[in-house]
Amino acid sequence: MGEMRIMGSEGDVKVIWDKDKDIEVLVAKEQFEKLMEEGYTAFEVGLRGKKTSKRVEEFDADLGSLIMVPKIAGG
Repeated sequence: MGEMRIMGSEGDVKVIWDKDKDIEVLVAKEQFEKLMEEGYTAFEVGLRGKKTSKRVEEFDADLGSLIMVPKIAGG
C-alpha cells in the first residue's frame, strides 16, 4: 500500500493506493501531478513518518509514503 499525505489549509489529507490496482495508482498519480503543477513539493517519508530531504519529482507507486508540502509565500 502507498500513501500520500497532503498538507494544506484544510489539514492533513491522505490518498491511499494499492500498487496492484491500476485505477488506484492512476488516481494517486493524477493527484500528485496536479499538486506539483500547483507548486507543491513532494518528499519521500522516512523513518517514523518524518519528512526526509529526499525530494520526489515524479510519482512512483513503489515509494510507499510521500508527503506533499504546499508552496510557502514569504513576505
